[in-house]
Amino acid sequence: MLIYTLRRLSLLFFTLLILSLLAYGMDRHIDSDSSINLINGYFEFVKNFLQGQWGISSVTGEPVLNSVLAYLPATLGLALAAIFLATVIGITLGMLAALYRDHWPDMIITNLSLLGFSIPIYWLATLLVMTLAMQLGWFPSSGQLSLLYQIPPVTGFSLLDCWLSDKPYRMAALWDALQHLILPACVLGLITTTEVIRLVRSSLSEVMGQSYIKAALSRGRSTWSVVLTHGLRNALPPILPMMSMQFGTIVTSAIITEQMFEWPGLGRWLVSSINARDFAAVLACMLVIAITLIVINVFSELLTVLFYPAKRKAMYAQQG
Repeated sequence: MLIYTLRRLSLLFFTLLILSLLAYGMDRHIDSDSSINLINGYFEFVKNFLQGQWGISSVTGEPVLNSVLAYLPATLGLALAAIFLATVIGITLGMLAALYRDHWPDMIITNLSLLGFSIPIYWLATLLVMTLAMQLGWFPSSGQLSLLYQIPPVTGFSLLDCWLSDKPYRMAALWDALQHLILPACVLGLITTTEVIRLVRSSLSEVMGQSYIKAALSRGRSTWSVVLTHGLRNALPPILPMMSMQFGTIVTSAIITEQMFEWPGLGRWLVSSINARDFAAVLACMLVIAITLIVINVFSELLTVLFYPAKRKAMYAQQG
């Protein structure tokens, strides 16, 4: 386990090293001052990044780090909501598809997931805004919170800020923030939901054919009881690394989703920075997104090996 952990951490280190070299190359290309030595300039770039000196925005004139800290919570909140919906819905429908494999529930769920995977995000967002927001008025069409509620930002997460607020209308503001979150979270989590359905269906179908599952069923226990106590516990750990890779899909899709719903997050800020040619902001935003994805993928592999015995045995067999 120690050797595997060191390998993963060394891979993380070298990946971040290559990323920093690419980022420095972009920064040096943008900066017209090439009199600084290449190696010294790289170490200066890394030192400034670790100290939070990410440059000054050419649009706002403020430090880029301040903007990142201001926009990051909105993106994280939206991403976590999308992942939560994708996990709950995907595992539930994946279980149904696995239990009724090759029957009509499986066919309906599989075809719907294929359809959902094929739908472009911008088209779905436009459709939901036009129907559910504008025509029916069930949900707001943009933003995090209505202008009616003045909630001071504390954490940057709209739901948490409303909950922590001491305003007399904080519960109404909380409900309003939740309504603002539903549509973009559903749009953002659609592709991930279809992938979770596919992974859970495949993994649980394989687990349900194992001898210990058949033995539990032969004792008279109900199918759902066996699935919940034995099936999911053994079906989910193998697909955790693949599910963690969906975080990359969430982050990249958030750029489009935030534009469509005017969500004040990193994705919308990145697009506006590109249009304004704010290179310091663009570079910082890309670095934050890339580092987050790399760290999540590496640590998800470590957690899978730590809590999934079969993966750990396979790792020991590979080492020995």
